[in-house]
Amino acid sequence: MRTYDTPYIADWYVVSLRWLTLLGMVVSLAFGGILEGAPVWPLVALVLWNIAMTVIAGLNARMVYHRHISMVVDLLASGAFFWLQGGLIGPVAWAGLLPILTGALYFELRGGLIFAF
Repeated sequence: MRTYDTPYIADWYVVSLRWLTLLGMVVSLAFGGILEGAPVWPLVALVLWNIAMTVIAGLNARMVYHRHISMVVDLLASGAFFWLQGGLIGPVAWAGLLPILTGALYFELRGGLIFAF
């Protein structure tokens, strides 16, 4: 049986997925021509949060209730970003996928379904 070198492989997947999602959000905003001003502050917060999570994952460390805290931050930041960008008519209407995918990686099917509703 093969074991992983890191016990927190799900954290690496979530960090990588968050970077891809952030890149997609930046590209969507750039194509829409609105990559400036106050509505992008939640995006800046997510970038800073993900830098911190990358460092923590690199150190093979975790916070107390790491997965739950990560989910709440993703949910709040994505929700604020979605709302500030115009909701369903904004360029990043798919921003709500971040907490759904993070929940699915951390808590499997149950987590994905909980954050989808």
